Amino acid sequence: MKKRLIPLILGLALPYSAAQADTIFGVYAGGGTQNFDFTGDFEDDSTSGDIDLEDDLNLSDESGTYVYIAIEHPIPFLPNVLLTSIEIDQSGSGTVTQTFDGVDFSGAVDSTVDLSHTDATFYYELLDNWVNLDLGLTIRKFDGEVKLVSATEGTAQEDIDYTIPLLYGKARFDLPLTGVYVSASGNWLGAGSNSFLDSMVTVGYESTIGLGLEAGYRNITLSVDESDFEADMGFSGIFAAATFHF
Repeated sequence: MKKRLIPLILGLALPYSAAQADTIFGVYAGGGTQNFDFTGDFEDDSTSGDIDLEDDLNLSDESGTYVYIAIEHPIPFLPNVLLTSIEIDQSGSGTVTQTFDGVDFSGAVDSTVDLSHTDATFYYELLDNWVNLDLGLTIRKFDGEVKLVSATEGTAQEDIDYTIPLLYGKARFDLPLTGVYVSASGNWLGAGSNSFLDSMVTVGYESTIGLGLEAGYRNITLSVDESDFEADMGFSGIFAAATFHF
């Protein structure tokens, strides 16, 4: 039994230097649309009351764009690089009767929830054959906001403008001789009562000339418990993209 297992283990767990034989230098790029369904709530402290994204602000779903490019190289000990930009931005009109950011709302409001961000991911290929495994670190830069505007009470805004590190992992399985692949990837951070998870499941096809298509499901959940802002929100939906590998 042990003799049969050894070749299998060696075939999957290729050393990093040997794995580069499959990809001396590669560039992977893609772009497409993502449909997000907004759920959850937020508040500025534990006494002001929750503001629900669906029931109070009438936010339901919205399409956004995303693009990415990954550069893989054979240089030992230096990580590969993946750059990603995604738009998560929706505006709506609803009714709020809670306090937010010091403003007492008591009627109709226009709202904006924006979690758009840019990622720089540095990762290593631990496996690179029909089974691919990447592990690394993502630096995510948010450039968004949560804003409520009332014609009578005024404007309240909580900026979401910060940079956080996230653990990164991706597993991909290529179906031999078909060009079809299935992958699962995610970014995660957890610290005390604050947590963030961004996960994706993808099915794709790559032609012999490098052009391809992929589609899947993405789910983002975040939980924030700070003295001046609390949130428990989710953003999820399907996505589709055109891809190119050369």
